Amino acid sequence: MNGRVHQTLAAPPMGAASRFSADRGLVAALTALAVGAVSILSPPLALLGLALLAARVLFSGESVRIDWLALIGPALAALTVGGFFGVPGAIGAIFVWRLIADTRWSVGEATRLAAAAGRPAETTFKALAHAWLTPLFGLMVVAYTAPHMIAGLPLDLPHVPSWLVIGVGIAAAGAFFDWGLQRAADWRLGELAQAPASHLLIHHVIFVLAFGLMIDVSAGVVMLIAWRLAHAAPLRQSFTAVP
Repeated sequence: MNGRVHQTLAAPPMGAASRFSADRGLVAALTALAVGAVSILSPPLALLGLALLAARVLFSGESVRIDWLALIGPALAALTVGGFFGVPGAIGAIFVWRLIADTRWSVGEATRLAAAAGRPAETTFKALAHAWLTPLFGLMVVAYTAPHMIAGLPLDLPHVPSWLVIGVGIAAAGAFFDWGLQRAADWRLGELAQAPASHLLIHHVIFVLAFGLMIDVSAGVVMLIAWRLAHAAPLRQSFTAVP
């Protein structure tokens, strides 16, 4: 059509890419929170929401690859634990595995975004330790309040003492506060990397809400699944060349 402004094949400006990543993360977070809230009120409706998100991923045109070899270790661990402690222990082992896997993915995403924004200092383990402490606090809370039920299946974890939950919670809160002060200083100086900062903020909110504050572990698991699925099918982006 005459007069159409064609899209450029060049790489998008860094600012536009950063804003797009932040917007994508916000949409994924809102989707996860919505599905998690629905799970509390109507679990079947939440399962329908997860099915729709999964269908969106499968039909988005992106190649979906499952690393079957990576499932061997968790499967053997679940079978071993289940042999000693029954089905609740096996479900607990699977829960711990998924919590670690989701945390590793989220930290990897934050590392990727920080590297793309030219902030190598924010990709080190020390700089990202706070991102591991929040899920660890959630795990301590779930273990302290165990046993639980997930989708009708019993989940059990070794009961931890209250002082350990409080200690991990204080460490997580202190690390988050320190990270927040650093990002606030970056913002004040006009040097804030928006994409990794927004992703990590959402990371903390998701894990705290899923397992640190809610008693319904099933809703927390649904929330994390929805978060991952929403990220797996990225939003459409269009960067237009402007004369």
